[in-house]
Amino acid sequence: MSNLPVKQADHPLLKPSVLDVIKNDVFNTVNASIAQCYAHLNYTVPPDANYLVNEVTDSIIKNFPSLRMQEIPLAFSNGIRHKYGEYFGLCVVSFEKFITGYLNSTERAELVKEKSKLIDEKIEPTPDEKFTTGKQLCCDLFSKFKMAGQLDRTALAVYEFLKSVDLIDPDYKKGIYGQAMEETVHEKKSIAGLCMDIYKRRILNAEIECFEDNISKDMLTAEQHGEIQRTGRKIILKNIFNDMILNEQELEPLIEMKRNVLIK
Repeated sequence: MSNLPVKQADHPLLKPSVLDVIKNDVFNTVNASIAQCYAHLNYTVPPDANYLVNEVTDSIIKNFPSLRMQEIPLAFSNGIRHKYGEYFGLCVVSFEKFITGYLNSTERAELVKEKSKLIDEKIEPTPDEKFTTGKQLCCDLFSKFKMAGQLDRTALAVYEFLKSVDLIDPDYKKGIYGQAMEETVHEKKSIAGLCMDIYKRRILNAEIECFEDNISKDMLTAEQHGEIQRTGRKIILKNIFNDMILNEQELEPLIEMKRNVLIK
């Protein structure tokens, strides 16, 4: 086992960013943090609080992607105490101001320095530790999938780990490329359809047209092939997880049985 300090595991900036977790988890953290602000100020929670929480959640994911979940309540708590200047009411703009103030604060700068120091001091993990970390990553994603039916940004890493321990049956790969191709185009069209920026939407539509044209001519670029392959791996992972749920299987014991595959 390595002798890494416990502090490294607990350091907030070594935790996943808001982009790397399920949106509902960010929503719940924002919801609890905003409720705490109202309680500390002895304010009455507005009847449309869900709207405020939704807007703040969307703003955090879009405008502050480097923020960690643990930092949200801290930024809000400091903000309502005027550590980042004056504010006018608990609204979306105020909460954005609190986060901006926190990210530019000396407190945050010190955390960044601590993170860099911890990374520099990091000791190469043993094969057993690497396996345990990979197993935990897989189990965490499977747990989230069972609750929300969604994959997060760790999906491709989980796929590669399961592949490395020979837990992806070749049958799951049959016919997946065509399905992944259709799914990739569908996702691109969904993103373009939701885009409110007319100029950006035109660019997205042009990219989709080029993508579909290359498909019809069997002239996909390496980048386009890569997109389809990544989508395919996510589809395979979803299929595996869905089958496990249907068969009431747990992932951890299956992985644990493969421990000797990576650890010689």
